Amino acid sequence: MGCDRNCGLIAGAVIGAVLAVFGGILMPVGDLLIQKTIKKQVVLEEGTIAFKNWVKTGTEVYRQFWIFDVQNPQEVMMNSSNIQVKQRGPYTY
Repeated sequence: MGCDRNCGLIAGAVIGAVLAVFGGILMPVGDLLIQKTIKKQVVLEEGTIAFKNWVKTGTEVYRQFWIFDVQNPQEVMMNSSNIQVKQRGPYTY
């Protein structure tokens, strides 16, 4: 014996309502748990993940900058000419 169409609709509605209530409860509770964990781990104190990553990173950290020097600024401003640039860099720190 099976379930007819009305039984399936009622079962779907009940399951949907239970999931909606569960989601409504879990959203603020989960948010509080996540905020608590973040506040605990972000502090730079010995024993936290943030401190361990701050003391020694997994890889070397470099910043690279490229500067482009406009070679024809007057022509660009007066005639709307194509910009001619010369690359400077990369400057690595």
